[in-house]
Parts: sequence; C-alpha cells; structure tokens
Amino acid sequence: MAQSRLLIADDDEIILAIFGKGLRNAGYDVEEAKSGEEALKIVAEKKIDLAILDVNMPGLSGIETAHMMKDHKVPVIFLSAHDGSEIVEAAAAEGALGYIIKPIDVVKMVPTIETALERADELRISKEAESRLSNALDTGQVVNIVVGMLMERYRVNQDQAFEVLRKKARSERRKVRDVAVDIINAWELLNQLAPDHSSTGKTKH
Repeated sequence: MAQSRLLIADDDEIILAIFGKGLRNAGYDVEEAKSGEEALKIVAEKKIDLAILDVNMPGLSGIETAHMMKDHKVPVIFLSAHDGSEIVEAAAAEGALGYIIKPIDVVKMVPTIETALERADELRISKEAESRLSNALDTGQVVNIVVGMLMERYRVNQDQAFEVLRKKARSERRKVRDVAVDIINAWELLNQLAPDHSSTGKTKH
C-alpha cells in the first residue's frame, strides 16, 4: 500500500524539522513548507493526501491557506498553540478534519492523522458516487426526453424509439446521450425559427 503523503506548513523551522522527522519515522511521506505561500506551491505540483497547517503563520495564515487549497481538494487539519472558539469555528468553516494543540506529540498525533485520512477518503468516495449518480440521472433524463419525442414523431413504442436512437449513436460511434443532446438542440433551434403567424397576413393598402 502506498505511503500517505502529508504536507506540514509551519513558520517555526524547529517544529517543522522535528515534526517532519517524527512523521517520516511513523511511515509517512512528508513535504515541508515554511509558509502558506510555499504550501500552495507544493499542492499545485504534487498530490497531497493531507495538509497539516499552522494557524498562525506570517503572510497567509493557515486558515487562508486552507481556503485557497480547496481548488486542489486537499483535506486539512490545523495546528495551533491556542484553542479559542473563534479559531476552532474558523477551522470548522474551512472543513478541517482535525485540530491539534501544540506542543506536538507525534505518537499521539498519529491516530488523529489516520482518522483524518480515512475521513478524507470517505468524503472523496462519497463525492465521486454523487457525481456518477448525477451524471446518470442527467443522461437518463435527456435520453428519455428524446425517446418521447421519437415516439410522438414516428408513432412507435418506447423500445422502438430507443432502438432508433441507439442505432444512430452506434452508426456515428458516439454515446447515446450525446446524440440525444444534438436532437434536443436541433429541436430548440427549429422552435426558434418558427414563423410568427401574427405577422404573416397580407398587408392592406
């Protein structure tokens, strides 16, 4: 099984070095960043399974960095010397999967990291399933609309109408949905070109 790749971002170089070494000894692949800006460069270049961000960093804070990491879909847990409600609420708002109070004990942190990795994997699988379902529903809806149009146009039953659509897709080596979308677009275009009957009468002189 591949090692999980963690990103640690902390402006304290001593903490960064000790923490990084401890996590490597625990079996993780570790990337280190001394600032939020550096952390963002790393996630843009490498696949990171979990980012561990210090809340209070000069420049971009950990909270700001986490917000900007959303585009890269990187799960996050936060490090802080404080556990004030405002910080915790801000962390939660950014979808943090964990919150660790300094000083750091790597051995005690591992369960938190593992839980965050498992939760991140569950969320990823859930979102992928939702996306597949959404696409399937969208495909089914589009195809059903066109099947209904073909049934009315050619006075055939549902199976016969779908077979017409399927044969068209196969002959063009395309997906049924894509052909269905073309038909709907063409139908809408024809509707837009329909003459205005209110203005087709003869002009009286």
